[in-house]
Amino acid sequence: MVGLNICESTIVMRRADTIRILNQLILAGRDGEDFCEHAQVAAEPALAVLLRQRGEEWGRLSDELQALVLLLGGLPARAATLAARALHLWLAARARILGADDALVLENWERLERASLARYEQSLAGDLPERIRRTLSLQCDRVLARLEQVSRLRDQYIVQSVAG
Repeated sequence: MVGLNICESTIVMRRADTIRILNQLILAGRDGEDFCEHAQVAAEPALAVLLRQRGEEWGRLSDELQALVLLLGGLPARAATLAARALHLWLAARARILGADDALVLENWERLERASLARYEQSLAGDLPERIRRTLSLQCDRVLARLEQVSRLRDQYIVQSVAG
């Protein structure tokens, strides 16, 4: 950054911070995509279909964020974290040994959605370019809607399991 004036260096730092924020959200999205794509752990076929659809949506959101990182001249994050991979492996192993447990799947799915929503809200609290803020705000609304959907599903499952 030799030869840059203070204004130029501030712009470079702001761009780097924005790229870092976007990459954190990409990782959260890839974690969600990874979890949802491994929906074979769900016993209920309709839940497995819903998980796959949500995984595709996570993929689209992450792809959109990756495009923004590229526009900013950065290197976008690409894959899910090891923690996400470990979670779906644990759920798959547990399902093989003890049988599928949709309540457990829904609980972990809801936890993932809540963590993603928190990341979006934290990101939106920061200093972001307006174009990126609009994109993140729209994505945050989608994540919130999915969280509410998953919470309703989990509540329905609890009611059905108690009644059955």
